[in-house]
Amino acid sequence: MSALVSLFYLYDPWFLHFIRMGLITGSIALLFLAYKWWNKSQKSVVIPKDSLIACIALIIISAIPLIINGTKEIGVLSMYAKSLFVFILGMTIYNLFYQHENGKSQLIRDLKIGIGVQAFIGFFALVGVPFMIDFAINTNSYMGGHLARFIGSEQEYRLYNLTSAAFFPLSVFYVLLLHFLLAYHAKTQALNPIWLFLLLCIGLIAGRLFLTFSLVSCLLYFRWRYLPALLAFIALVLYLAYFHAENRYVEHALEPVINLINGGERLSSSTDTLMNKHLFMPTNKQLLMGDGLYYQPNGWSYYGGSDSGFIRQALYGGIGYMLACFAFTAYFVKRVADNWFNGSWLFILSTLGLMTIWNIKADTYAYPSVMFGLLMFLSLFGTSGKNFIIYCKKKEEENV
Repeated sequence: MSALVSLFYLYDPWFLHFIRMGLITGSIALLFLAYKWWNKSQKSVVIPKDSLIACIALIIISAIPLIINGTKEIGVLSMYAKSLFVFILGMTIYNLFYQHENGKSQLIRDLKIGIGVQAFIGFFALVGVPFMIDFAINTNSYMGGHLARFIGSEQEYRLYNLTSAAFFPLSVFYVLLLHFLLAYHAKTQALNPIWLFLLLCIGLIAGRLFLTFSLVSCLLYFRWRYLPALLAFIALVLYLAYFHAENRYVEHALEPVINLINGGERLSSSTDTLMNKHLFMPTNKQLLMGDGLYYQPNGWSYYGGSDSGFIRQALYGGIGYMLACFAFTAYFVKRVADNWFNGSWLFILSTLGLMTIWNIKADTYAYPSVMFGLLMFLSLFGTSGKNFIIYCKKKEEENV
């Protein structure tokens, strides 16, 4: 049961494009936890007090640019309020299924089951099974009306996951998942090469960013047992790039590899677009206090027309707001490192380094994507920080 719940919560598929399974699953878990508390079968509930304070503080800080600039856009406040609610649902799922001695190993098992499910769906969709293609596409969100233009295009393969997320958000989700699992298995038995190979494959489906940054994780946490999986994945990539480069999906997914093989000067078209259209220097006033705007009046496209996370955050609230988003991100990375890896600075610095690079391309710092949802959920597993524990017998204890 926990594997299904965590799958729906973390990947948040939207069945028929509007039934949000992440919220539905979390809400059902909340009701079930309340029932267990009522009949006294739930011994205790752990509440991460400092994490909740961090979420509320970010919402308050996000209101400052609105006050300074006199704007009335509530898109950012709404975004972080929803993130807080989703985090509370994650707390519920943790207390219901994982708040026990073997909770961490149970989650690792459930994450691997999720990898298997996504690999199963992705494989049969890629080989052209109509039912599986329709099933995968129907779990994506409408993307503000933009979903239709990707169906039938050279990027349709990126929709072949059981999730509402796609493209950049899903790519960084899989990189973080890979990074976390390799870090976890660096201090235990090595990750089974089969799981590594499957994760590399589904990450490749998500996008080209995964192909690049998965190399960092594999190098940092390399173990000789991973060599067969890595060689098999490299062989698969080279085979497709050499012999099936004319396939529209292969041409798009492996564009950097194909360009390197053919001696091309550019890495990929998306890199060119980022450099030419989305990176620019905001004005001094914008760097100081921002404009208090995040979205265009249409509510979908971004103010300033940039995809870069640094540019968006600077335009909204200036450098100070950008640093606040970084601090919020660093807090949860540190919390995960403390709870899972004894405060490993290798994990902290490498994860923040990856996120900083990603933030150049698109919102990563504090952005409530499936990637950040995974990070916040992982932060719940452990005793670091200030946790408020409520016992069923009306006892309370504060763990400092």
